[in-house]
Amino acid sequence: MSELLVTPDVEAAVITWLKNGLGSLADKVATKVPTTMPARMVKVSLTGGSRRDMATDVTQVTVECWGPDEPATSLMARTSHGLMSSAAKMTAGTVFVRKVEPVGGVQNFPDPDTNKPRYQFTVRWHVRPATI
Repeated sequence: MSELLVTPDVEAAVITWLKNGLGSLADKVATKVPTTMPARMVKVSLTGGSRRDMATDVTQVTVECWGPDEPATSLMARTSHGLMSSAAKMTAGTVFVRKVEPVGGVQNFPDPDTNKPRYQFTVRWHVRPATI
């Protein structure tokens, strides 16, 4: 059987990228919010994508940030957005990011379930497919 091209694990790559860049700005970076939410949390979700060609998958990632107050949460989200935007021509975990395309800027999106400040944004990472 020949090699099969698949979309790489972009969520894991983004988590690694943001954990390394955010340092103490976030207590947890994950794909799920735990039952007991930490004071400063970043959630990463793969929210779409498509195969552009044999060399590029276009993946859409939404990042949500919760924090203790609006200034701290805004800083976490703006820093996360900057980190995501800086990934072009870099390797995040095992994923090579060819290009970064912003979908929208950082938005104040209060969380009605937790009453905590929440900011979010969405970007597209154009990535090299993985082979299996």
